[in-house]
Amino acid sequence: MRAVQDAPQIVRMEPGDVEVVSGLEAQVSPAPWSVGIFRDCLKAHYECWVFRLGEIAGYVIVSLGPGEAHLLNIAVAPDQQRRGFGRQLLEKGVTVARQAGAERVFLEVRPSNLRARAIYEKAGFEFLSIRKKYYGLPHPEDALVYALAL
Repeated sequence: MRAVQDAPQIVRMEPGDVEVVSGLEAQVSPAPWSVGIFRDCLKAHYECWVFRLGEIAGYVIVSLGPGEAHLLNIAVAPDQQRRGFGRQLLEKGVTVARQAGAERVFLEVRPSNLRARAIYEKAGFEFLSIRKKYYGLPHPEDALVYALAL
Protein backbone atom coordinates (compact mmCIF):
# COMPACT_ATOMS: atom_id res chain seq x y z
CA MET A 1 0.00 0.00 0.00
CA ARG A 2 1.22 3.48 -0.90
CA ALA A 3 2.21 5.86 1.89
CA VAL A 4 -0.08 8.86 2.35
CA GLN A 5 2.68 11.36 1.42
CA ASP A 6 3.15 9.52 -1.90
CA ALA A 7 -0.55 9.71 -2.82
CA PRO A 8 -1.18 11.92 -5.87
CA GLN A 9 -2.50 15.34 -4.97
CA ILE A 10 -3.20 18.65 -6.67
CA VAL A 11 -1.99 21.54 -4.53
CA ARG A 12 -1.30 25.24 -4.99
CA MET A 13 1.93 26.06 -6.79
CA GLU A 14 4.48 27.67 -4.49
CA PRO A 15 7.32 30.01 -5.53
CA GLY A 16 9.77 27.18 -4.81
CA ASP A 17 8.03 25.03 -7.44
CA VAL A 18 8.69 27.42 -10.33
CA GLU A 19 12.09 26.02 -11.36
CA VAL A 20 10.74 22.45 -11.55
CA VAL A 21 7.58 23.58 -13.36
CA SER A 22 9.67 25.55 -15.86
CA GLY A 23 11.85 22.49 -16.46
CA LEU A 24 8.78 20.36 -17.06
CA GLU A 25 7.43 23.00 -19.45
CA ALA A 26 10.69 22.90 -21.41
CA GLN A 27 10.21 19.14 -21.92
CA VAL A 28 6.73 19.37 -23.39
CA SER A 29 6.30 22.73 -25.11
CA PRO A 30 7.69 23.73 -28.50
CA ALA A 31 7.81 27.33 -27.20
CA PRO A 32 8.20 26.99 -23.42
CA TRP A 33 7.37 29.67 -20.91
CA SER A 34 10.30 31.10 -18.97
CA VAL A 35 10.78 30.90 -15.21
CA GLY A 36 9.85 34.60 -15.15
CA ILE A 37 6.47 33.97 -16.75
CA PHE A 38 5.60 31.36 -14.12
CA ARG A 39 6.72 33.75 -11.37
CA ASP A 40 4.57 36.49 -12.91
CA CYS A 41 1.55 34.15 -12.87
CA LEU A 42 2.02 33.63 -9.14
CA LYS A 43 2.49 37.37 -8.55
CA ALA A 44 -0.69 38.09 -10.53
CA HIS A 45 -2.56 35.65 -8.27
CA TYR A 46 -3.58 33.40 -11.13
CA GLU A 47 -4.85 30.01 -10.09
CA CYS A 48 -1.61 27.99 -10.26
CA TRP A 49 -1.78 24.32 -9.26
CA VAL A 50 0.69 21.43 -9.40
CA PHE A 51 0.08 17.70 -9.54
CA ARG A 52 2.36 16.07 -6.98
CA LEU A 53 3.25 12.43 -7.30
CA GLY A 54 6.22 12.46 -4.99
CA GLU A 55 7.63 15.16 -7.27
CA ILE A 56 5.78 17.54 -9.57
CA ALA A 57 4.23 15.58 -12.44
CA GLY A 58 2.16 18.38 -13.98
CA TYR A 59 0.55 21.77 -13.53
CA VAL A 60 -2.37 23.94 -14.57
CA ILE A 61 -2.66 27.74 -14.65
CA VAL A 62 -5.98 29.57 -14.94
CA SER A 63 -6.70 33.30 -15.00
CA LEU A 64 -10.05 34.44 -13.70
CA GLY A 65 -12.04 37.42 -14.92
CA PRO A 66 -15.60 38.65 -14.46
CA GLY A 67 -17.82 35.77 -15.52
CA GLU A 68 -15.11 33.83 -17.33
CA ALA A 69 -11.85 31.99 -16.97
CA HIS A 70 -8.94 31.34 -19.32
CA LEU A 71 -6.94 28.15 -19.12
CA LEU A 72 -3.48 29.57 -19.82
CA ASN A 73 -1.26 26.52 -19.52
CA ILE A 74 -1.49 22.86 -18.62
CA ALA A 75 1.13 20.14 -18.90
CA VAL A 76 2.10 16.71 -17.66
CA ALA A 77 5.67 15.38 -17.55
CA PRO A 78 6.40 13.08 -20.52
CA ASP A 79 7.06 10.05 -18.29
CA GLN A 80 3.72 10.58 -16.48
CA GLN A 81 1.47 11.03 -19.52
CA ARG A 82 -1.37 8.67 -20.43
CA ARG A 83 -2.23 8.11 -16.76
CA GLY A 84 -5.18 10.53 -16.53
CA PHE A 85 -3.22 13.31 -14.82
CA GLY A 86 -3.96 15.83 -17.59
CA ARG A 87 -7.67 15.15 -17.22
CA GLN A 88 -7.42 15.61 -13.44
CA LEU A 89 -5.56 18.90 -13.85
CA LEU A 90 -8.15 20.09 -16.37
CA GLU A 91 -10.94 19.15 -13.93
CA LYS A 92 -9.15 21.16 -11.21
CA GLY A 93 -8.94 24.20 -13.47
CA VAL A 94 -12.63 23.94 -14.38
CA THR A 95 -13.62 23.46 -10.72
CA VAL A 96 -11.65 26.54 -9.66
CA ALA A 97 -13.31 28.55 -12.43
CA ARG A 98 -16.77 27.33 -11.45
CA GLN A 99 -16.17 28.12 -7.77
CA ALA A 100 -15.07 31.65 -8.75
CA GLY A 101 -18.37 32.19 -10.56
CA ALA A 102 -17.13 31.85 -14.14
CA GLU A 103 -19.77 31.05 -16.72
CA ARG A 104 -17.31 29.86 -19.38
CA VAL A 105 -13.73 28.65 -19.61
CA PHE A 106 -11.70 29.46 -22.71
CA LEU A 107 -8.46 27.96 -23.98
CA GLU A 108 -6.22 27.86 -27.03
CA VAL A 109 -4.57 24.71 -28.34
CA ARG A 110 -2.32 23.90 -31.27
CA PRO A 111 -4.15 22.02 -34.06
CA SER A 112 -1.25 19.54 -34.00
CA ASN A 113 -1.80 18.70 -30.31
CA LEU A 114 -4.26 15.89 -30.95
CA ARG A 115 -4.04 14.35 -27.47
CA ALA A 116 -4.86 17.63 -25.73
CA ARG A 117 -7.70 18.33 -28.14
CA ALA A 118 -9.18 14.89 -27.41
CA ILE A 119 -9.01 15.53 -23.65
CA TYR A 120 -10.69 18.94 -24.02
CA GLU A 121 -13.42 17.63 -26.29
CA LYS A 122 -14.12 14.67 -24.01
CA ALA A 123 -14.45 17.16 -21.12
CA GLY A 124 -17.12 19.06 -23.07
CA PHE A 125 -15.11 21.92 -24.56
CA GLU A 126 -16.46 23.06 -27.92
CA PHE A 127 -14.53 24.56 -30.81
CA LEU A 128 -15.22 28.30 -31.23
CA SER A 129 -12.76 29.75 -33.72
CA ILE A 130 -9.24 29.87 -35.12
CA ARG A 131 -6.66 32.48 -34.14
CA LYS A 132 -4.35 32.82 -37.11
CA LYS A 133 -0.61 32.79 -36.46
CA TYR A 134 -1.16 32.64 -32.68
CA TYR A 135 1.89 30.53 -31.91
CA GLY A 136 5.23 31.93 -33.00
CA LEU A 137 8.68 30.53 -33.50
CA PRO A 138 10.13 27.99 -33.38
CA HIS A 139 6.95 26.20 -34.53
CA PRO A 140 4.48 28.76 -35.95
CA GLU A 141 0.91 27.56 -35.90
CA ASP A 142 -2.64 28.82 -35.66
CA ALA A 143 -4.57 28.26 -32.43
CA LEU A 144 -7.90 26.56 -32.03
CA VAL A 145 -10.06 28.37 -29.49
CA TYR A 146 -12.31 26.18 -27.34
CA ALA A 147 -14.87 27.08 -24.68
CA LEU A 148 -16.72 25.19 -21.99
CA ALA A 149 -20.02 26.53 -20.63
CA LEU A 150 -20.25 26.05 -16.86
